[in-house]
Amino acid sequence: MRSPSNFATLAANWRGSSVLVIGDALLDGWLAGTPTRLSREAPVPVIALDATRECCGGAANTAANFAALGARTTLVGAVGDDDDGARLRTCVWDSGVADRLVTAIGRRTVTKRRVVAEEHVLVRFDDGDTGPLAPAAAESVVNRLDEALAERPDAVVVCDYGIGTLGAAVRAVFAARRLDLPLLAVDAHDLSPWAPLGPDLVTPSWAEACRVLGEAAPVAAPEDRVGAIGAARGLLLRHTGATTVAVTLDAEGSVVMTQNGVSVQTSAAPARRSHAAGAGGAYAAGFVLARLAGADVTESAAVAQRCASMAIRGIGTAVCPPLLVRAPAADEKIGVPDGAPARS
Repeated sequence: MRSPSNFATLAANWRGSSVLVIGDALLDGWLAGTPTRLSREAPVPVIALDATRECCGGAANTAANFAALGARTTLVGAVGDDDDGARLRTCVWDSGVADRLVTAIGRRTVTKRRVVAEEHVLVRFDDGDTGPLAPAAAESVVNRLDEALAERPDAVVVCDYGIGTLGAAVRAVFAARRLDLPLLAVDAHDLSPWAPLGPDLVTPSWAEACRVLGEAAPVAAPEDRVGAIGAARGLLLRHTGATTVAVTLDAEGSVVMTQNGVSVQTSAAPARRSHAAGAGGAYAAGFVLARLAGADVTESAAVAQRCASMAIRGIGTAVCPPLLVRAPAADEKIGVPDGAPARS
């Protein structure tokens, strides 16, 4: 069947799709202010805070992006029994996501807090427990997953960022039910444990793609990252076990490849690094929903890039604005938003 040709049609087709997101949910914090002077105690700026913000991070951010784009979204994961966990739940609820988070007794919720001045991130503080969940909490996550899968979601998205939510028991559930999952997407720092499941889509970053290839990402990126990814096409497809691999390259857009030989490159609108946190969640949400709406890989990649570009327009963890699901002009094309410069 021919794919729809514009964003409005795709958005109408995917609206109301059911998506299950499971994985490492965390709380993102942003402290933004104005530098006023150098401190007397050390050669560091003194920041007069203008605003503070807390929002969904990790798997919770990915779920928030799906909800913002009009999907009926459920989040399975774990939070600690602390104030940060309670605030993360509030962020999840405010995002319109159905909360099936497990409260892990005695565990500290993972948080990432950034101090930003004049749109530059000065420092990031990470806190929380990142080891495997205690057995009782891990069993509860599996039970919540079973319940959510019983509702037969249109797509399942795994977010594995190495902070302990997803263990072997979760992968065993997916292995047993893989044939019942119409679309399985995986976003993971380490994709190797998920390769045996044969995901329909994986969305590694440049550093994560290098890890798949058994290499450390160089401190200085090579001049032609697009070419390097293209040259490693066969290895990436083989080692991830995925039908489609979409490698996100920040300002260089993305490179998408499939088992049946399709190869696509997208362009990205330039953005400050302080705006880019969470853009991967927006990209994954756009790609998955476009596929559910009937788009082919090429068109899905363009939708994904558009969603990422729209999500990173301000400081904070990137979330697609709800306005994206409103119908634009009938002849509006998908991809980089009109008027936004793109890099080839």
